[in-house]
Amino acid sequence: MDNNKFTIRPVATSVKVGLACLALAGSALAFPVTAIAQDGEVIEIRMQRYTGTEEDEIFQRLQNMLAEASDGRIKLNIFRGGELVPNDQMFAALRSGTLQAIYGYGGYWGGQMDTAVLESGIPMAWTDLDEAKELWNERGLGELLAENYAEQGVHYTVPVFGGKFDLLTKEPVESLADLSELKIRATPSVSAVLNHFDIPTVYIPPQEFYIALSTNAIDGLIYGGPYDYSVLKLNEVATSYTEMNMLYPGFVDNVLVNQNVWNRMPEDLQETFMEVTAEWADYRHQKFVEWNEEAAHLFEITTLPESDVVAMTEAAQEVWDAEAEKSPRAAEAIEMIRDMARDKGRLE
Repeated sequence: MDNNKFTIRPVATSVKVGLACLALAGSALAFPVTAIAQDGEVIEIRMQRYTGTEEDEIFQRLQNMLAEASDGRIKLNIFRGGELVPNDQMFAALRSGTLQAIYGYGGYWGGQMDTAVLESGIPMAWTDLDEAKELWNERGLGELLAENYAEQGVHYTVPVFGGKFDLLTKEPVESLADLSELKIRATPSVSAVLNHFDIPTVYIPPQEFYIALSTNAIDGLIYGGPYDYSVLKLNEVATSYTEMNMLYPGFVDNVLVNQNVWNRMPEDLQETFMEVTAEWADYRHQKFVEWNEEAAHLFEITTLPESDVVAMTEAAQEVWDAEAEKSPRAAEAIEMIRDMARDKGRLE
């Protein structure tokens, strides 16, 4: 949310300057368009993800799954974040055909597409995995996003649901009232919710979390889950973890394919790509679950009362309204979110 999660696992920042310049210029010499094969021939797809070396193994799994399911007819060449183009330019590169597929996060191109931010996650939009799946699969958000991406020349495959997005503090927190005297690090959209309850907030980048907590510059932060906090070694300076039910999954990624590339792909391989990517997305989410479970013992965990969740949902309406104002389609998506919140008893 608000690019909050990008440094949960370090992303490669170095860019091959000459290569990137050619990519941004759409150089056919730097990135020749792979010929899409006829039945029985091999298809090569160039994909960039926004993550770094720490996720090589999990993306190698996707490559292997596609190759096996297609009997070797799909060859996915995956590049790490920033290796071909800067991460914040992946979507533009995908639309132009410079990249043929991406593993991305809508927050990177929120200024280019009216539903990208809400797709990636806004406060109180969904509070558990079942709600998120219901919103995508039953209430029409997935179809709406697919239509919107198609208008951008992009084929939307599946959502990839991420991990937790909760509160870490130095002292136990059992209600929103406990936060009134604390200074909490939060992103702008989260701050917009917390400010309704007179909770002081400030934004600092992840690389400053440890020092800020250890020197009492902040009293807590909303950033990720137990695993994320343990990776940053924040359990050395803060061990009170509060499940806020503000947004879970805490972010939603996606796998996108250039529409021209997709259209040239044989129908049987389109079906294989969709099925395998969906299976891999479930596996990836389960890894987030496992990582958080393994790190949970490092923290003392409490949960906000349901009354606070209802109050935060009402406070989030300002954020939801801002997204709805972007376009009629964004307004339609927000209404899906509101309808679900009402049905779940979180909104009147």
